[in-house]
Amino acid sequence: MKKPLRILVPIDFSRYSLETLNFAAGLSDYFDPSYYLLYVHLDGEFESFTQMAGSLREEQQKKLDEARDQLEREAERLRSDYPDLHVEVDAVTGVPFKEICRFADQKNIELIVIGTHGRTGLSHLLIGSTAERVVQQASCPVLSVKPSVL
Repeated sequence: MKKPLRILVPIDFSRYSLETLNFAAGLSDYFDPSYYLLYVHLDGEFESFTQMAGSLREEQQKKLDEARDQLEREAERLRSDYPDLHVEVDAVTGVPFKEICRFADQKNIELIVIGTHGRTGLSHLLIGSTAERVVQQASCPVLSVKPSVL
């Protein structure tokens, strides 16, 4: 009998995160997973100071709705490849690593599978690493996956 496992897979729709999702789906060979796909739209606090709050909220809501639609398509693809797979999707606004960790705590996630872009040097220093921050801050185990370069 396979062990049940609640797995969070953060998705930013880059090829890296989609490859990571494929990797995570393969864990169903070893576990009986429930998958949670999460998209985090970067909170535009600076933008809110420079634009009308109403139009910003409308734009953010539109982006979140589009992200949920894309996530649902990915969930359907997973369900077609792996029948009887439990997949839930959500999209939120905020600081990505904070929202990923908060979501994991809220949903009692047992494993986060997150992709890395493989940045090093100056680009890593300037851009930072959401995956690295999730590893440092998450209250559950984190599997960091560096997808193959296409």
